[in-house]
Amino acid sequence: MIIRKIRSSIKKILLSIINNVNHLKIYSLEENINFGKNVTIGKNVVIKTTDGGKIIIGNNVSIEANSYLYAQSGEVIIGENCFVGFGSQVVAKKSINIGADCLISAYSIIRDANHGTKKNIPINAQPHNVEEIIIEDDVWIGAHSVVTAGCTVGQGAVVGANAVVTKDIEPYTVVGGVPAKFIKKRVD
Repeated sequence: MIIRKIRSSIKKILLSIINNVNHLKIYSLEENINFGKNVTIGKNVVIKTTDGGKIIIGNNVSIEANSYLYAQSGEVIIGENCFVGFGSQVVAKKSINIGADCLISAYSIIRDANHGTKKNIPINAQPHNVEEIIIEDDVWIGAHSVVTAGCTVGQGAVVGANAVVTKDIEPYTVVGGVPAKFIKKRVD
């Protein structure tokens, strides 16, 4: 009788813990997602891999609530000491490599694939144009920014809020606008 009560109490405690941790959704086989040490993940974050995709998250990374990391046959790598802001999306069909010490502000979108735009094929049937994205170390991507397929954002660069990156960004430059254009060099 006492053992049943203990089991029942333990079961209630475990169910309570499981229900309270239900804010992180991971859709993958365990070997396809690797977490470093001291990784902080906010509520309602989705981390998903399909078709052999892989996600690697370095040490001391913080991913805020409602963010979405998805490796669809591709690879997402987030280096050490990075921050991914609220509601951001990082989606790879090929490869997205985010270096160390990067700040990805709220609602940013980083995707390495775009739909084609040929005239005689319905847009939803277009093949994807897929090219890797590289975000080097010490980069700050401003809120609501978009980084498109095939772009490299150089070390120490700053992408202003609401910018759309459609071509490579030189190291230690500040860019902004749609499409993102050079504003100034970072100086000491």
